[in-house]
Amino acid sequence: MEERQDLTTLEVLTIGIKAEMAAIVLYTKMKEMTAGKDLKETMEFLIVQEQRHEAIMREAFSKQFPDVELKLPKNSIVPTIGDGLEKKAGIKELFETAMEAEKKASEFYTDLASRTHDPNSRKLLEYLASMERSHLSILQAEYHQFELSTDQDLDDFLRGERMMHFGP
Repeated sequence: MEERQDLTTLEVLTIGIKAEMAAIVLYTKMKEMTAGKDLKETMEFLIVQEQRHEAIMREAFSKQFPDVELKLPKNSIVPTIGDGLEKKAGIKELFETAMEAEKKASEFYTDLASRTHDPNSRKLLEYLASMERSHLSILQAEYHQFELSTDQDLDDFLRGERMMHFGP
């Protein structure tokens, strides 16, 4: 991971909130693009997870900075997924964007956890990093099925047939 300056807790929380919000948008788009029940359920699971992460960080923000207005950064050091959403991306490109975003988010939270001096912040960041790694694993499994299905019938894949399903 590239070297970057130390961030304040306030910056970490606002960057994290912005990243979780972007993930929710991506997974919602992916859910809307498929007719497959299983894949819709997987995307819904990921949406709920990201909403939970956002809520955790918003709560931490309000507790640590009760008198500060939450202002999300325009630009983030966590890679954005906007490029995958701005163009007319297909499901394959969105999967690739989502996997890259989850990988980078995990690396981001892991890096910050290793540099923080506050044990509570470290635990939160390590938790978020592990959750992002689990999301990456889910996406990789679904993507693998997608890749296998391109040699077969793509319509079956989009309907959710021959898909793995991960739930809560």
